[in-house]
Amino acid sequence: MKKIKLLHILTKLELGGAQKNVLEILSGLDPKKYDIHLITSHGLLDEDAKKISHIHLAFCPFLHRSLNPFLDAFAFLYLVGYILMNRIHILHSHSSKAGILGRWAARLAGVPVILHTVHGWGFQEDKKSFMNCFYIFLERITARFTSRLIAVSENDIRSGLKAGIGDQKKYSLIHCCLEPGFADSPSQEIKDYPVSLKRDRKDKAVGMVACLKRQKNPLDFIKAADLIFQKLPETKFFIAGDGVLRDEVENEIKKRKLGEVVFLLGWRRDIEKIVSSWDVILLTSLWEGLPVALLEAMSLRKPIVAYDAGGIREIVQDGENGFLVSCGDVGGLSHQTRLLLENPDLCQKMGEAGHRIATGESFSYVKMMENIENLYKEFE
Repeated sequence: MKKIKLLHILTKLELGGAQKNVLEILSGLDPKKYDIHLITSHGLLDEDAKKISHIHLAFCPFLHRSLNPFLDAFAFLYLVGYILMNRIHILHSHSSKAGILGRWAARLAGVPVILHTVHGWGFQEDKKSFMNCFYIFLERITARFTSRLIAVSENDIRSGLKAGIGDQKKYSLIHCCLEPGFADSPSQEIKDYPVSLKRDRKDKAVGMVACLKRQKNPLDFIKAADLIFQKLPETKFFIAGDGVLRDEVENEIKKRKLGEVVFLLGWRRDIEKIVSSWDVILLTSLWEGLPVALLEAMSLRKPIVAYDAGGIREIVQDGENGFLVSCGDVGGLSHQTRLLLENPDLCQKMGEAGHRIATGESFSYVKMMENIENLYKEFE
């Protein structure tokens, strides 16, 4: 049987939910059926990608997250050349930058099947800036020749339709999933983690797993930490992640004199153990697709307090496994977090509810792979 030539394109192998999701998909595809290619740029998940022995991995030196007409033009030509040389039959792009460049390259190269997964749109609803409108314009015209738009949340479908990007039949909903085997760490290792994270065992801990970028809005986490600390001084705060806003976050910590209270852990590969040692998980994102970091926390029986952004409400049921507050409501964020910290029984109850959601069939690896393969079969 002749293999189907399948190319996935991802902007960068940074340590994020979308990136881990792509690698999980590639790991699960049958190499006897698919000749699998991945084009991306270097990041913290390089070694993870290299371990998937049955894929052809190519690092494009011109792929960058930020807009750069010069580099973007070279990236586009690189993609067209690669597609033509390898006679790709199905292109599957991820993220905004790779999604636009990859789909137009596939169009020019005559690829018969063009798919794109929306891991949260690159624009914000109702924002009227030039760049926001420009992104929406690009998505609209690119959707016209996209065979299918795959959304990880119902909210992404609603947002896309509201912005005039494709029509209802253009979309398929395929939830991202938990990494197989997640939450299997030895209990003793988890028990020892509070000491390694510069906190006493008696301290309460509030944490967030997020890249330090505008979307994740980390400055609001620091503001909420300040309010919580004023009421509950035996609380420590942690952010696992790094990014372009690190200097601003450090300055905010310094300005509020929280240097002995808030800790920036940088990029970590031991998230499972770190999150297990926290009491409450915060997320201050202004827009989201469906955040894998929250699914991971829920699978570890941690209650969530988050801004009601994007697809978050599809996994965080307000009052059941956590609390949702309006974006920008730092006071509400701190109030609900204090409520959980002061009520361990409520923490446990919400943690158990979250575990049931995160480990259900909707977010299972088997279900995700079944949906992906069924979609590919439609276009074979």
